[in-house]
Amino acid sequence: MFYKVFQPHPALREFVNNIMVFQLDIPLHEKPPTISFPPLAEQCLYFYPFEVPESEYLTSHKKVILPQSILVGPQVNRIKLKMPHRNFTIKVGFQPGGLYRLLGIPMNEMIMDESLESTYFLDKNIRFIIEQLQETASLEKSLEIIQNFLLSKLKLLKPKLPLDDVLPLISKSGGLVNIDTVASQACVSTRQLERLFLQRLGLQPKFFARMTRFAKAWTIKEKFPDTKWTSIAYQCGYFDQMHLIRDFKAFCGISPSVIEDEFKNSPYYLGNQFYDE
Repeated sequence: MFYKVFQPHPALREFVNNIMVFQLDIPLHEKPPTISFPPLAEQCLYFYPFEVPESEYLTSHKKVILPQSILVGPQVNRIKLKMPHRNFTIKVGFQPGGLYRLLGIPMNEMIMDESLESTYFLDKNIRFIIEQLQETASLEKSLEIIQNFLLSKLKLLKPKLPLDDVLPLISKSGGLVNIDTVASQACVSTRQLERLFLQRLGLQPKFFARMTRFAKAWTIKEKFPDTKWTSIAYQCGYFDQMHLIRDFKAFCGISPSVIEDEFKNSPYYLGNQFYDE
């Protein structure tokens, strides 16, 4: 298994947070793994140039074979991905609000709780990008292909607002922010802040902060499975463990113990870089 997160080209960093590469080859006689993902406020562009995973949307009881390139997020419910035997994934993780700045489409007008084929929203060059990825065996070249594609989109970016500098700070804080303070830092009223959040993220400010905090708790447990839920709850700013359990049931419809068992049964960790270490 190969997993690494890269910093994007300096010219991309105002709207791209990270580029993740994940490679996993499973022998044909072995059953490929299924990996759970938490509700996550991150907006992403994925490429699967070879075999594609199957996504299971647990709230709608729907299973979908994914296209070779998808847009994802924000997702407000837990999903599972059944990985293929030959998995090579490149994920572009956008800065909060970065996908809106790239597409110019208000996020509250897009159905983002399920993956969307990216060719519908970017351009048909996505298919050419996939072909290029299929033809190179070089990781460096693969990153160059993706970043050159993104660099070609810079001229399309919507203008940057003060809020766009504030949004990443909410993610880095793990959602522990005061909304009035956020509005003040963004130089807008609370009502304007709500409108801009819906436009850029498709979520209300308090809900975005709540999702961010919950996803951080999930990520800590996934990365450090021996850490007790009580400790995680306090690390993430919950009043107590019951407060965290209520969020688990609200977002996932299950208790933390179910997720803990899934982590134990999966030998693979697909951490997210929505938060700084």
